[in-house]
Amino acid sequence: MAGRIRRIQKEIADCQRDQSSLIDLKHVEDDNIMHMKGRFPGTTTAAWNYIYLEHHQGQEGPPGTPYEGGMFQVDILLSDAYPFQPPKVKFDTKVYHPNVSSQTGVICLDILKQAWSPVLTISSTLLSVQSLLCTPEPNDPQDAQVASQYLNDHAAFLETARFWSECYAKPNPGDRLHPDSKPLGNDNDQQSSQHHAATAGSNNHFQSHQSPAFVSAPEPVLSKEELEKRRKVQDLVEMGFEADRARTFLIRANWQTEVALEDLLNQ
Repeated sequence: MAGRIRRIQKEIADCQRDQSSLIDLKHVEDDNIMHMKGRFPGTTTAAWNYIYLEHHQGQEGPPGTPYEGGMFQVDILLSDAYPFQPPKVKFDTKVYHPNVSSQTGVICLDILKQAWSPVLTISSTLLSVQSLLCTPEPNDPQDAQVASQYLNDHAAFLETARFWSECYAKPNPGDRLHPDSKPLGNDNDQQSSQHHAATAGSNNHFQSHQSPAFVSAPEPVLSKEELEKRRKVQDLVEMGFEADRARTFLIRANWQTEVALEDLLNQ
């Protein structure tokens, strides 16, 4: 047990010293080293294009990642068998992705199951989860409906995923996981302290709950098309449906309110 604790402490310290990964960790309970939250930014469009072209030689690159600009939080729970068993990792932030459950945040990723190896670490696991955002596997989905849209109506998938990122992954300085907790790592480590001081802005705040469906700050300019879309979403919200579900079903129905309403009622 002591060896396991030392390994976990080293992994945490290494992650805190690695400023390039932009991954942040925080304990959930001060007396439980096995439970933590991880937070990382969505992959940039440039990185997504690079990864996409690596897997699709000769094809035109994608229009851009719908997760860029978002900050995504995951829950990490280590078992007593770690590192010989993978950590349990799921998204706290709602994500519209073929390999992430829209309802529970459960992730379908091989290294969290049969492909796990004890040489992997918490940091490398979170980097793989971050990479998954831009390398979906729709043929091995966690959310079948999202995967179907990804394959059959990719433009609608991108629109929905961007909307969810705007709703749920937008940095919110008021959302703290644990107001009295400190970042993990050695407080005497000058590099760690400088890292957390430098990243103490809104992009690195842990969230205890999700952002509201509609962001309070209005956009400076909205097209007539977007205003009409928002009106249709609001119509369904006034009928008692959640805003994210209303917009998701409207996109699937090509913005035909009657079709979206029928689909929502049949769920």
